[in-house]
Amino acid sequence: MEKELGTVLTPPKTAEYIVFKLGDIKKKKKVLDPCVGPGIFIKALLNKGVDKSQIFCHDINPKYKKIVEDLGVDFKNVDNLLSFNSDCYEEYDFIVGNPPYLNKASSYVRKNREELKKIYGAINAHETYSMFIVNSIWRLREGGKLGFITSDSFLTLRTHFKLRKFILDNCIINEILLAPINLFDKQSVSTYPVIFILTKNSKDDKEQDRDKNIMKIIPRIKSEEEYWKPPIITKIKQKRYKSLPFNIFFVDVEDQILNLFEEASKLELFIKGYIGMHTHNNKKFIAAIDGTELADIFRKKRTNQIKEERFKVISHADLESGRWKSYLKRGGGEQYYRPIMEALDWEENSISIYDIPKNVPFGREGIVISGVSSRLAARYMPEGCYWDSNKAMGFIVKDNSISIEYFLGLLNSSLYNYLAKGIINNTNSIQLTGIHSLPFIKPDKGTHEDISLLVKKIIESKKKDLSYDYKEEQKLINDLIFELYSKRFNLSQNLRKQLEENYTSYK
Repeated sequence: MEKELGTVLTPPKTAEYIVFKLGDIKKKKKVLDPCVGPGIFIKALLNKGVDKSQIFCHDINPKYKKIVEDLGVDFKNVDNLLSFNSDCYEEYDFIVGNPPYLNKASSYVRKNREELKKIYGAINAHETYSMFIVNSIWRLREGGKLGFITSDSFLTLRTHFKLRKFILDNCIINEILLAPINLFDKQSVSTYPVIFILTKNSKDDKEQDRDKNIMKIIPRIKSEEEYWKPPIITKIKQKRYKSLPFNIFFVDVEDQILNLFEEASKLELFIKGYIGMHTHNNKKFIAAIDGTELADIFRKKRTNQIKEERFKVISHADLESGRWKSYLKRGGGEQYYRPIMEALDWEENSISIYDIPKNVPFGREGIVISGVSSRLAARYMPEGCYWDSNKAMGFIVKDNSISIEYFLGLLNSSLYNYLAKGIINNTNSIQLTGIHSLPFIKPDKGTHEDISLLVKKIIESKKKDLSYDYKEEQKLINDLIFELYSKRFNLSQNLRKQLEENYTSYK
């Protein structure tokens, strides 16, 4: 049952640290652990000298009732997430705990999806731990404190944007500490944990207080012993969490990069991306183009057991006849150029089945960016292409004074890989809104021409030999882009070193 309910036990030293960070818990102040489990946080509270009568515990698992009551504190066998809604405020002075992590595929969330959506849907909270954060902030008295350890995914993922905004609108962030990666290894739990301490400060007229608050940010530590003396502590004004797209709760970003996001124009003003189309049956309507790697794969798959119509291969003459359209479907990390491997059935009876969004400039020359890749990967898109809505995004240049080649160099540079994958979204996926929100500085004539020529050379070379090594050209592009942005925002040499070590497309 523990596994089904997402129970993960907090190491005692970690619980002790979180309780310590709550500060002085005076007599008559009420403390809640909303997912108490076997009472690890309760023991830490008692060791701190908190009176048993001040402590209240909830848990959905009745197994813990006797264990907790034997500690002499109040226990309620209750589903904390469903027994409460946002109309109920100011119940507890302190809330502490380790909320269970259950995602939308779990049996608990699937069983209670509609009711959970009614309560937490406005904040787009999908995992149970994010619901517990919202629930607990609602339960706190104004000025009350919350101390949790959870997955750190809510700090940066686009899907948690509304949760981060909710926190910024309702709380002072006292501390964010990235806990040891191996903290839960003994329980065979793989996660990147974060400890955070919040103070409820939800009045509308207190926005300035929240913005001026100085947060203590502690990058990933290696062991529990470092809680008390972390090697690095950064102090950041809370308002700066509004600087980056989607209010990302960054841990280690230079001021110059924040200034870049705050002051530079958005890329969307110069290059516009579009979501693609649905065929509803790719296997039926998409063919491989002869002479490509995909055509070879399709031929190998065509056996007596597999219908040939699932693995069509067409000639270049078929593609040029108008019976098929060039189609961009795949993600991946290839940059600058990749031959078009797929074609889309363009017969009238097939077109009628497709969902083709209106006002999308299919067929125009532009750039395709992989929606699924470990790095930012942009490639040249010739005229005549359509693209899928999943792993490929089509972009059209809006400012004709800037070449497609320049944008390709910019997007494939180490600096932009860092902005997109190191800051906005450090998962293998990136969304259209993330690309649009990247900062952009118009290049001077010399930089524009130099990068455009380098990219043209890369593309022409890759057309002749896909394995062409463009390492030297990429180094020059990286340097030119970094120098251009440094002129205005004084980017540090430390950042330059980080880009070279971690965000280049070569090793």
